[in-house]
Amino acid sequence: MKTTHTLAALSVAALTLAGTGFTASGQDNNWHFGATIPLWAPQIDGNVTVQGHQDNTHISFSDLKDHLDASFSLGLEARKEKFGLFTGFSYMRFSVGGTPVADELKVYIVNGGVSYQLVKTDGEHPFILEATAGLRYWGTRNKLTIRDSGGALLFQGTKDRDLYDPVVGLRGSQYLTRKLHLDFAGDVGGFALTDSQATMDWSAAGTVSYDFCKWFTLSGGYQALALDASKGSGANKNGIDLIFHGVLVAAKFKF
Repeated sequence: MKTTHTLAALSVAALTLAGTGFTASGQDNNWHFGATIPLWAPQIDGNVTVQGHQDNTHISFSDLKDHLDASFSLGLEARKEKFGLFTGFSYMRFSVGGTPVADELKVYIVNGGVSYQLVKTDGEHPFILEATAGLRYWGTRNKLTIRDSGGALLFQGTKDRDLYDPVVGLRGSQYLTRKLHLDFAGDVGGFALTDSQATMDWSAAGTVSYDFCKWFTLSGGYQALALDASKGSGANKNGIDLIFHGVLVAAKFKF
């Protein structure tokens, strides 16, 4: 049961690793492009429900790291004047156990959408606010393997799951100097377009960023993500209600 609960929590641990990015200070008639490499160190708090039985969950970042076998994340962005396009991809592979029971989980996260500049003030310390809208997909590939004491295979099964959610949000920047700025971003989504379960999720992040040069920005701050997903009721209810929060570092390259 502990393995099941741990993997249920890990299944959404990478949800916002891809596509982390904030507003840009300059818009003109040319296209501008950016690539972001985000690193997030979250811990997880909340609860997991399996067949109507609810257990509280607390997983530290060190516990997550101990079960992480592979990880990759990249965000991409293109913008022209007030209009922008963004997308991001994350892949993570976790494993729990060994012999006789081993559980492997692969997580795929894809974000994509558009942004539009709502506000930009004049002066040496501009404030920029953008609206975002898009679609968030995450898929899980879970494989359970059971072997006897001699290593012979007794059982091997897989279960795949896919979920699509529309997401809307705001993001912005307040410039303190020509190169130093405070950034924030938040979004809310849900409705599970391709799944009968009920979902609700939100995310929020705040960072301090410094533009070292025209093509490179380094950001550091904090990010939180909440997900509430459930299916069924009573003794047949299965779901998760979790909050992920931790330190965020992002390196952005602009072209």
